[in-house]
Amino acid sequence: MIGLFPNAWTVARREFRTRVRTRTFQIITLILALVGIGLALFPLGIRALGLDTPADVAVVVASAEVQAPADALVDALNTMANANITATVVAGADVARSAVQDGDAAGAVTVDRNASDELTFELYTAESPTSRIVTSITVAAQQVTVADRLSRAGVDPGDIAGIFAPSEFQVTPVDPNAVHADENFGPRYILATLLVILMFMAVITYGQWVAASVAEEKASRVMELLITAASPRQLLFGKVLGAGGAGLLQYLVIMAAALAGLLLQGRISEWLLGGPASDIPVAGLDLALLVVLGLFFVFGFALYATLYAALGSLASRQEDVQTLTGPMIIIGLVGYLIAFAALNAPEAPWVVALSFVPFFSPYLIVTRMILGSITPAEIGLAMAILLVTVAGAVWVAARIYSAGVLLYGQRKGLRAVWRAVRVAR
Repeated sequence: MIGLFPNAWTVARREFRTRVRTRTFQIITLILALVGIGLALFPLGIRALGLDTPADVAVVVASAEVQAPADALVDALNTMANANITATVVAGADVARSAVQDGDAAGAVTVDRNASDELTFELYTAESPTSRIVTSITVAAQQVTVADRLSRAGVDPGDIAGIFAPSEFQVTPVDPNAVHADENFGPRYILATLLVILMFMAVITYGQWVAASVAEEKASRVMELLITAASPRQLLFGKVLGAGGAGLLQYLVIMAAALAGLLLQGRISEWLLGGPASDIPVAGLDLALLVVLGLFFVFGFALYATLYAALGSLASRQEDVQTLTGPMIIIGLVGYLIAFAALNAPEAPWVVALSFVPFFSPYLIVTRMILGSITPAEIGLAMAILLVTVAGAVWVAARIYSAGVLLYGQRKGLRAVWRAVRVAR
């Protein structure tokens, strides 16, 4: 940090103000904030539009011989978990099909028997073959068919009910205190997934901002003036602070808008629907997690952004930025994919080992905190390794940056990067 200020702060302030004062930045931030509010209020919108109401399904009895199977199909559909279907028996296939055509029913199922005395089901619907409604009706029809075959084979109806009764199934974890044994594991899993996605988007999007900003000034020859007034380390640090700070400010505005949407959901629900909104569990979100998340997010972003800036300094044109920053995009994508795999095995040895790798630790440490078990010592060790790596990245990036900002029209590659690192400045 010695020798960086005040020049680095001057560069950062200029970069930050230049970005946040542009009309494009302000419009995009406003649009993304509205999107954040919209996503937060999305469940409320589904309720307001009535999209969460049960789907009506009409069951048509082709003949008196299939009355009992038709009633059994109605019972199966009405009691099927997560099907969200209300089934009723109606008289006449024409009436049922007209209801489907008019949008009053999601489907009409005609129950009949063929020449072999087997049950047949014909579904009349506009739903796709893979929709939840079609899948639920198919499963219920299969269940009714098996029960009918057992009945015709002479099995007592009381025994048939016992055959289809759900089995007693219990999962006993090795560690009874593990998060997997918690009833809130589902919300924790969703929270971990969202944080991984948000972190990946921030690293890729705003890392590109930093690289593009360096290439922009280099293409306009402004860099030749700046390099005479400040050292490469000061320029690099200022760029990362300024462009990264503008990006993170935009991210915070989006997150604040989404949080406001969640907090106002109850009042909006009472105003529009006359009732409270559904509870949205945020299990696993506590102060300790927020502190760790903030630290790893900031220093993880600093690591990526510093290297993005160094690679961006090698570009003579904006068109070259995407190509030159490709390695950083790949590293970020690998960390993202590893984190998604770790969601299903947070205690696996390979997850524990990779959580100490600086490029992956911002993803995996938070995942392990939410879905697994991790000690404060492990968090401290991962943070220490990350800080040392950031310091090393600043040193390497400054050397690349000092050579790259003055390279124009030359072929860029690993050899150029290696020469830039080796040259003492």
